[in-house]
Amino acid sequence: MEFIKKNKSIILAVAILIAVIAAIFIVKDTIMFDENEAIYGNRLEGIDKVKISGEEKAKIKDSLKEQSKKVEIRLSGKVINVIVETIPELSLEDAKKMGDKVLECLSEDEKNYYDIQMLIDNSENKDQYPIIGYKHKSRGAFTWTRDREKTES
Repeated sequence: MEFIKKNKSIILAVAILIAVIAAIFIVKDTIMFDENEAIYGNRLEGIDKVKISGEEKAKIKDSLKEQSKKVEIRLSGKVINVIVETIPELSLEDAKKMGDKVLECLSEDEKNYYDIQMLIDNSENKDQYPIIGYKHKSRGAFTWTRDREKTES
């Protein structure tokens, strides 16, 4: 008892400090929430059943390598982004067929779960490129941007 009487102010300060720290954690958990959950909420439920593996990405890149200089594949939630830099002599029609090659590399479950977006660029043909193709998970094929006429230089 004598210890408590002598150190009453220190014990009170420590108790207040512990209470303040506990209050900070309670307020933080109430106001600040998990950012990953906040971005997608429950929209990514089931993604673990149709995960795109590194092998599938490599398979897509391999199917496009003859017609491209560089292929980049990124996953963003439920969207597969395929960014392609084509070889200079590739025609616009052949570039659009690259979308079908990407679809051939994916299973039916993956096609029905993910949206697929393709950005195709050609450094030599700036009149007609870049083109963008998008396939919604409920659609069977890509929808492409409107074709632009090639001008003679």
